Formats: sequence, structure tokens, C-alpha cells
Amino acid sequence: MSKRMFSAALLLLLFQVAPVAQQPARQPNVAAPVADPAKTAKVLAATEEILAEVSKMRGLAILSPVKSGAKSRAEIEQEIIRNFEESSKPAEIEASQKSLIAFGLAPKDFRYREFTIQLLTEQVAGFYRPKSRELFIADWNDLAQQRPVMAHELQHALQDQHFNLRRFEDWPHGDSDREMAIHALIEGDATCIMYNFMLKPMGADVTRLPSLSSMADQMASLTSGEGQKVLASAPNALRESLIFPYLYGAAFAQDLLKKKGWAAVSQAFTDLPQSTEQILHIEKYLAKELPSKIQLPDVAAQLGADWKRLDADVNGEFGYYLILSEYINKNEARKAAAGWGGDQFALYENPKTGQLLLTHLTNWDTAQDAAEFFRAYTARTTKRYPDAKPIATKNEDTHALQTPEGITTLQLRGNAVLIIEGLPLDKQTAAGKLQERLWEK
Repeated sequence: MSKRMFSAALLLLLFQVAPVAQQPARQPNVAAPVADPAKTAKVLAATEEILAEVSKMRGLAILSPVKSGAKSRAEIEQEIIRNFEESSKPAEIEASQKSLIAFGLAPKDFRYREFTIQLLTEQVAGFYRPKSRELFIADWNDLAQQRPVMAHELQHALQDQHFNLRRFEDWPHGDSDREMAIHALIEGDATCIMYNFMLKPMGADVTRLPSLSSMADQMASLTSGEGQKVLASAPNALRESLIFPYLYGAAFAQDLLKKKGWAAVSQAFTDLPQSTEQILHIEKYLAKELPSKIQLPDVAAQLGADWKRLDADVNGEFGYYLILSEYINKNEARKAAAGWGGDQFALYENPKTGQLLLTHLTNWDTAQDAAEFFRAYTARTTKRYPDAKPIATKNEDTHALQTPEGITTLQLRGNAVLIIEGLPLDKQTAAGKLQERLWEK
């Protein structure tokens, strides 16, 4: 699940693109037709009006005009591809793809780059581009229907003017969980403004709605309609990670609004959320409960000369919810992930055999939380590999299974759990030394 499904490129693009269902996209055309100039003029006029309303609604002054216009489908497709390739290195895309496969969250023939571009192209209705500080709206939709999308994207323009969104573009490698939390703040703020824009004629606002986090499962079910074919076919984890910044980010902003108003949402751009745990549990953000940092040693040399480490990253509470819920009940997965305190995983590959291996060490708030996760992950592994053969272990705090992908071992020590997945059978005798090396952190 490297890069939060989890691609930094996906998340960097997410805060520019509003997830509104559109017509199925066609393949990009080098000789792309340009948008109708008349539509561009209408978008520019609507921008001035809506920006003024959003500014008043959000309490953020307009510091500079926002350039805007319409783009044809082909132009938007090319923009998505360009942004994706500018913000992603081929090795990072490969690691994201192989992490999904290694965690059992995507089929072995899954192609991350191609699928993500198709997915974002299908979903786009408009985007704000911080690099050029421009707003673009899809020209194939009725402008009246796109006014809420414009409100959403123009809030990104105000965020950029006041909080500098470009500082999040070159995100340090290796902490995708914190990256996703910050993008949930960015999207949640803009989504709440979009709701308020739509609710204003009815004399309501987002603070009068039920908790948006309670709508998570319902929102996940709204991805099978017309214009949602690519999203509906996405691996569950990828689809839910796409929804997360908008849904849970909006719930986070909604909670801040109810407690302290828009000033608290603005302050959050200075006191940034540090984990998806803080997004999911507002009380942990307000209490400044920070995750523990884990640095796993590189064990490629112990695995053998042919092995190399492809990536190391943080799954976070939401990441482990996705990993667990792929194979066990969602409520059980949510409960088991809720005591998360910190983690790091590392992905290894043997290029000669194509075998993938995962190591991940997690810390939990209490020993009880760790034991609950240990049991849940054991159940997940058993359901993922129904024909797995148990391997005898010395105590009940260690489980081992022989699976078609290799040996999976789980160890519980106090408030921590160490998991190795995909250990080759010929390395079984070295498992103990490998585990002790990983416990050294």
C-alpha cells in the first residue's frame, strides 16, 4: 500500500480534482480539441461571482483574482497525465502497484499507472492548479450544474492564497499516512464549503447535517452508477482511499466547525493533522496525540544477494482498516485498527523470481489493542489463504502459516505486533534471526 494506495501522485492530484461522476473518458488525443471560447467566457464570469460568495462564506479575503476557463475532455486528460507523471517517478509507481499486490488488495495483473489515470479522468469535473493558480472546468457539462464544483475548487484557490498549497507538492517520501491526513484537511475544508454553497438556498449549512463520517459506507455504495464504471471496478482499497479525503476530511472539518468555527479550520493549516488517526478521531487531533515513529532496518542482505527493498512507508489507522476489511467484516476491521499508535512497513522483491515480501511493525495504544489487531490480522490471513497450512510455534503469541506466497509469521510483544509475509520456504530456518533483527527497529 505504498503511497497510500496509495500514491503520492494520486493524492497530490486529489486536492485539485473534485470527485463528480462524468461520462466515460476516451483515450487522450495528441491533437486535442480545445474548449469552446464562449464556454470559457461564461466560466470566467461565474468565477468572479462564486469566488466572492465563497470568500464571504469561508471568511477568507480574496487576495488576488483567480484565472479560470473551460477545458475540453482531451485537454483535461492530457493535464491529468502530465500532473501524474510530473509528480511520480516510475520506481514509485511500481512500488505502489507491487505493494497493493503484496497486501492482497489488487490482482497480480493490476496496472496502477494506467488504472489511476483512467480513474481520475472519469471522475474529473474541474480542478484548481496551484502551480499556475488557475481554475479549469470541464466544458462538456452544463455550467449551472457545475457551480458547486466551482465553489469547491475556488475554495482551493483561497486556501492557496492564504495557506500556500504548493508547500505540499514535494512531500517527503515515506510518510503517506500524514500526507493523506493533510490532504483530508484540504479536501474536507473545500467539501464543507461546497455543501454550504448547496445548502444556503435552504437556509441550512453543514453543521446542521448528521456526522458525515457516519455516511462512509453509504458513500462507498454510490460508486456504481453511470459515469462511475472505472471507479466501480477499482480495487476496494483504492476506491475507499480516493473517497477518504473528501468524506472523512469533510467530517473532520465539520467537527472543527461545530466546536470552534471556521477559525479552527484555518488554524489547522498551521497545526496540521499528523495522521489519519487524527482525522478519524477529532479528539486525538485536539489533544495533539502524535503517532510513534518506527524505523525498520533494511534486511535485504539477510534475505539474500538477489533481494532489494523497493519501499518503506506508513499505513496508518485508515490503511490498516483497508488492509483488514478486504478480508474480514468492516466493523471488526474498524475496531481492530482503532488502537493504532504507529507503524512502518517495507516491501522487498527478488527480481529473479518475482517474489514479494512484506515486513511491518506496528505499535498500539495498549497491549489489549495490540492483541486485538494480532487476532484480526491472523483472521485476515486465514481468510486470504483458506488452504494455508499452520506451522507449529512455541507460544500463543506467535502464529505462522505456510501460504502459496510463502510463509507468514505474526508475533505479539506487549503493545507491538511484527508481521512478515511472503518469506520463501527455503528461508524458514532463518525466520527467527530475521524477526529479531526487525524487532531491533
